[in-house]
Amino acid sequence: MTKKDIKVYFLGNKLGHSYYKFIPSKMTNKRKFEEHAFSNLKGIKRTHFISNADILFFRNRGATTTDRMVNSLSNRINDNKFIINDIRSFQNYDSKDKSFSIWIDNNLKCPNYISFTLDEIKRSNTINKIKEFQKKYGKILIRTNNETGSKGLFVLEESNKINEILSILKSRVASLIQERKDTKIICVEYINPKHDDNLHRLYRVHILFDKVLSYYVTTSTRNEFHNADMKLNDLDTFISANTEFQNILPTIRDDLIKAVKVLGCNIGALEFFLVDGRPCFLELNPIWGGHASREGFGDKEMMNYLELNKNTLIKDIPKIYTWLDYRFYYTKMYSIIRDYYRDSL
Repeated sequence: MTKKDIKVYFLGNKLGHSYYKFIPSKMTNKRKFEEHAFSNLKGIKRTHFISNADILFFRNRGATTTDRMVNSLSNRINDNKFIINDIRSFQNYDSKDKSFSIWIDNNLKCPNYISFTLDEIKRSNTINKIKEFQKKYGKILIRTNNETGSKGLFVLEESNKINEILSILKSRVASLIQERKDTKIICVEYINPKHDDNLHRLYRVHILFDKVLSYYVTTSTRNEFHNADMKLNDLDTFISANTEFQNILPTIRDDLIKAVKVLGCNIGALEFFLVDGRPCFLELNPIWGGHASREGFGDKEMMNYLELNKNTLIKDIPKIYTWLDYRFYYTKMYSIIRDYYRDSL
């Protein structure tokens, strides 16, 4: 017996709500080769009619999603449909202080933090609270709670810089809060590396339902760093860190799946450090993107080396090459979604 196609209705900032529901738009926030993989996979198809959908798939990125969009998208929800990344959980992962609070309540580790609304920042004792927090941890991050990357982020080691940083951040919050009411300033404990080489190891694991789709580990000496910052001289540590993580992953897998689930999501990229053998969670990105999703790892010289030496390296870092085969990767992702839905019937 031929199984019927599973129909997916995509929703996002400019997709599936308001007047966009009348416009058959392209998939938004798509990753390299994702749309190609989805379109060519048998048994799952896109529908432009929400009434025909089996699955509602929300594809919102935090930095560009306003409160008005969240409300409009929420009005499109039908709880009789299977929902991927329910927009009603948006604040849980968009606001880092809310993510931290939920993780702590569920016995998951994250950095210590304090947060302030714009009104609270104006109170006379706020500076003292930040000074006490900085004195306790030595080095802290002070930033907006819902911007991505290094936007609105400062590394603070000297308390005499607090007023200057707060002045900049208050301005950012005052602007952002017009469309995103949960915007705050957050101070976060800085997690120092505990490795002999004094290099940071930032772990990113992609979770889908109860499965680990992929993972990679980036390394750096910088306070703030991204995958694109790695260079050829980081290669040995990059390979060893990714090789070692294969053995660590089974011991923390349940915590990773739980960390996504308690935020109300069922797919996303978790970023974390390892502290005393446990993940110390930093954020969840439900629609991941960035340099690794387009160009690979590190600068061009490092990526060229990985490509030229694939036959030698793949036995040590197989997940790196699984990730880099974007067509195969997203075919696998949508195959899991298709089969998971069918098994749920």
